[in-house]
Amino acid sequence: MRFFPFLITAVWVLLDQWLKMYVVDLHTSGQLAQYTYNPDPYVNTIPAIPGFMNLAYTINLGAAWSLFSGATPALVVLRFVAGVAILGYIWINFSKLPRVQWIAFALIAGGAIGNAIDGAMRGHVVDMLVSHTLTAIYKPFFGTVYPIFNIADVGVVSGVLLLVISSFFLPQPAKRAIQ
Repeated sequence: MRFFPFLITAVWVLLDQWLKMYVVDLHTSGQLAQYTYNPDPYVNTIPAIPGFMNLAYTINLGAAWSLFSGATPALVVLRFVAGVAILGYIWINFSKLPRVQWIAFALIAGGAIGNAIDGAMRGHVVDMLVSHTLTAIYKPFFGTVYPIFNIADVGVVSGVLLLVISSFFLPQPAKRAIQ
């Protein structure tokens, strides 16, 4: 049971890397052009789940929303260290963590390590998911398509959301009196 979080992390990293390689192959073979946000954000995409999600190809030299562009070496180290530290935390605290928390941490670690691998191997992160649903929510406020993302990003965001949501429902440890 103690190895399940590591299995989740490994599967998440493999899924992320497989989809990135698939999209890179589509791009290299000319079946998928470089993604552009304007004028038609879906012109250089392939429907994955029609009306919900398309596959695209773009590179990201930074972190979320291209923040810290050009800081790839530092981001590789930061992502890798964060992923390994999270796995260490799970290992040390496994018996104390509720299942939902170690699943959340495993997804976050998988996302961090997946993007670290990309940065180390390619010098950038490959992003490929364009969401019609997220764009419908995002565009009225920001006037553009929701930023393109990847499976690693989904792991990080899903893990953080699981942690936040579970914090409202899991019993909190008793506070010790200050002496």
